Amino acid sequence: MLRVLLTGSSGFIGRYVQGALVRRGHQVLPFDVQNDIRDPVTVGTAMAEAEAVINLAGVLGTPELFGAEARAAEVNILGAINVYDAARDAGIPVVQIGTGHKGQPNPYAITKACAEDLGLARAQWCGEKIAIVRAYHVYGAGQIPGPPHGQAKVHKFFPTFACRALQRMPLELCGGGSQLVDPVHASDVAEVLADAVGGPYGAVTEAGCGKGVAVSTVAVDIAEAAGREPFREDLGYRTAPRPGEPPDAEVVASVPACQNAWPHLVSETVDWYRQWLAALPS
Repeated sequence: MLRVLLTGSSGFIGRYVQGALVRRGHQVLPFDVQNDIRDPVTVGTAMAEAEAVINLAGVLGTPELFGAEARAAEVNILGAINVYDAARDAGIPVVQIGTGHKGQPNPYAITKACAEDLGLARAQWCGEKIAIVRAYHVYGAGQIPGPPHGQAKVHKFFPTFACRALQRMPLELCGGGSQLVDPVHASDVAEVLADAVGGPYGAVTEAGCGKGVAVSTVAVDIAEAAGREPFREDLGYRTAPRPGEPPDAEVVASVPACQNAWPHLVSETVDWYRQWLAALPS
């Protein structure tokens, strides 16, 4: 059994990782909104009781982070460095979450890529035990939607499509919908993150399924699971790409660590959003 410090522990992926760690017999040391990953003293103090750390803390968003690059860098880069430094001083391993969007021209992908590269460099040249887990398009029950269906500041594909489909609203296909994504359920990503506590260090593990799925196909599958009639032009409409997202993007794991490819648990996840919407004030 290990005592594992989990930053971002109350977030969407964090809740799944907590379960994966407990199933392995580990003790979770939560570190979240009441703590500040940008403060090296706070991070170092939290690390004192830990035997490993999984760093999920980060600022999310794609178009939302243009104009907020300094905040993204403070959390996604400098926060990761604080974790690396404290783990080095404590002599314990780090699992750093990365993103399958590495290489895209937006503040999130750029800052997360920097944290990945610094971790890999420190592992290679300084002998630090830093493992990178690159998460792809994560979905699952518990991922809060953005307005008008929820309070999340960032719109993610599954909650957005599911809530709009369930409420008979058109589905927006930003960039046309031909982009290839690699949807992966949060439970599978959590298993990869929990396993990575034991390595491999100085390497990237891709928490994806390796199966490219067009965004328009994802929309069709979610709409059908929500009980919508077959996808037609009047069900979805095509708009310009979101800033920072290339319209011809292919974000798919090349060496996937997850096996449960899309449409794994899609109907079950749509049911969660059906219950979410039913519980909203009228």
